[in-house]
Amino acid sequence: MRIAIIVRSLKYGGMERAACNQADAFYLAGHKADLIYFSNKAKELQPKEKGVGLIHLDLNSLLKKSFKGKVWDLLARVSNAFFRKTYPLVKGYYTSKIFEKEFNKIEKEQKYDLILIRGQGTFEQIWRFKDKRSVRICVNVSKKNYSTFIDKIMSKCYYNNVRVNCNSDGSKDFYIEKFKRENVKPISLDSIKNPFFTQKVIDLSNEDNKNIPKEPYILGLGRLVKTKNFELLIDSYVELKKKYNISHKLILVGDGDDKSYLENKCKDLKLENDVLFTGYESNPYPWIKNSEIIVFTSKMEGLSNVLIEAMCCKTRILITKSPGGMIEMMKGNLAYNIAQNDKTDIALKINTILIKNKEYYFNDYIKLLSLFEPSKVVDDWINIYTKKEYNV
Repeated sequence: MRIAIIVRSLKYGGMERAACNQADAFYLAGHKADLIYFSNKAKELQPKEKGVGLIHLDLNSLLKKSFKGKVWDLLARVSNAFFRKTYPLVKGYYTSKIFEKEFNKIEKEQKYDLILIRGQGTFEQIWRFKDKRSVRICVNVSKKNYSTFIDKIMSKCYYNNVRVNCNSDGSKDFYIEKFKRENVKPISLDSIKNPFFTQKVIDLSNEDNKNIPKEPYILGLGRLVKTKNFELLIDSYVELKKKYNISHKLILVGDGDDKSYLENKCKDLKLENDVLFTGYESNPYPWIKNSEIIVFTSKMEGLSNVLIEAMCCKTRILITKSPGGMIEMMKGNLAYNIAQNDKTDIALKINTILIKNKEYYFNDYIKLLSLFEPSKVVDDWINIYTKKEYNV
């Protein structure tokens, strides 16, 4: 079969890494796979397999090539000034047609059997493209339990009469409620996990990194932005030092808009010698492997790639309760490693988990990682979405 995976960009992020893994998985399963992306900005990723086709389709440049396109872009910006969040909706009305024209050229020699469109940032640019072979993959969740008039219009455009898939059951539950609230009727709503190449992560985790300290440390990893809630992790670390007198360092791996704010917070708390900010790391896996525990304090999370990577690296794990798919991964002994969104409970749980050997969780990791085995995930996609009744 010929498979297209479409994603907005190939910057370094969970969505983009999942798109590359998905393309690799289909290729290794014997299918023809193409990864189509729209933006070259901050491009850092690409599929590992050389046989995967990589196609750059610059919708933004194509939009601005014509006078009509420039006027439409201006109209979208004016609309956004009066009705916030409508820029991608209005712009996407036009870029959808551009995409369809360019996509037909790509398909000229051979049609795709399955078209996977990853993330709202991607399908909002081509939302009028509702080919029956396509599936829109949703990963973003939120704590919102209400919908504005604009939210309802956007959801009708993005999700009505299309096939929708989520990367976790928790995310699927979120969209079931969202669609009920907004009277949106997709053709189908399913859940398939992302494929994961466990051995690749293990191999990368064994690479030498001389910057990793020899003393024990607690790890936070991800984009330093508000939704990841690293401020709560720092507050919990302060509580941990006060109540339990631990000597561990706290290391934050990643970059983002909140970095300066978090660094200043640590200075105010006189933690400059205890909290280390590494910045962006192209290979974060040795940091995960050598940590005593990795802690997730996100306000919301679909299904974190880093959580799965932590299982590959066999370190201890703690998560906090948040909407999305994280909790469904905490099975067996891991079921006790879930904290409230409260610094006191997080500190207590970290201290309790650190008492246990890392090996205590190994059997749980093996069982859970089997759910992401690439050939199994590919079979799920083929079995669910290439049946005759879907291609009408």
